[in-house]
Amino acid sequence: MHGGLRYSEDVNADEVRALSAIMTFKCAAVDVPYGGAKAGIKIDPRKYSLLELEKITRKFALELIKKGFLSPGVDVPAPDMGTGEREMAWMMDTYSKTLGYQDMNSHGCVTGKPINQGGIHGRGSATGRGVFHATEHFMDNECYMEFLSMKPGIKDKTFILQGYGNVGSHTHRYYHRAGAKCIGIIEIDGSIFNEKGSIVGFPGAKKYDGDLFEHECDILVPAAKEKVITKDNAGKIKAKLVVEGANGPTTPAADKILMEKKIIVIPDILANSGGRNMICLVK
Repeated sequence: MHGGLRYSEDVNADEVRALSAIMTFKCAAVDVPYGGAKAGIKIDPRKYSLLELEKITRKFALELIKKGFLSPGVDVPAPDMGTGEREMAWMMDTYSKTLGYQDMNSHGCVTGKPINQGGIHGRGSATGRGVFHATEHFMDNECYMEFLSMKPGIKDKTFILQGYGNVGSHTHRYYHRAGAKCIGIIEIDGSIFNEKGSIVGFPGAKKYDGDLFEHECDILVPAAKEKVITKDNAGKIKAKLVVEGANGPTTPAADKILMEKKIIVIPDILANSGGRNMICLVK
């Protein structure tokens, strides 16, 4: 089983079940021989010190070990919202010092760990790179682009990112390299906008007081949390293509509205499954 560990105040049992199901579908979509899993701790990591976060992470890892839910051959956690390679290193170290001290493959109990502790180059950017390649393949298809009344290719297309963490920042990097223009970034504490597409480096960018979700663009990439496109705002979206960089960012009701508006959605089980392709290599 494989899936992410997230730290968020929105974590609940239903969310974890839903995300683990999505993870199952993603592993199947990219033909990775793993089942889906998910874990979450209901905290805001910004409110805790480094020492407190380490204690929480190690305690959680220890409880998983006691129940037989953490090992290279059973459950393999990965970074998610609010966690990163630091937390994976703590979990790996806890496993190595307890149940896995005699296991030569103990470092395989997690993915997304630091390079100097068994991780590999490219793991951090894998999900964002997957979002880019899914978009690239879609936009290189003449039939799809004709449906959207756009020219094939990602070059010179405008895009707006919601969330600038691990997924959003790397998606931005690959889009920019391919010639796309970022005109807006939405974050938890505000948004910035520049219709000329020069947000890289922030020259000329300005604060955006409205809702950037509703601004006209070619590509909208929700890359932060789930259920951000709902029946309340789906009708106001003016993007021609929505690429789901986050897990489950579009609700079923919103999906129907987007279909009625002929806005195509590249689903999360394909768009953000790039990290799944790295699992076997990392382990």
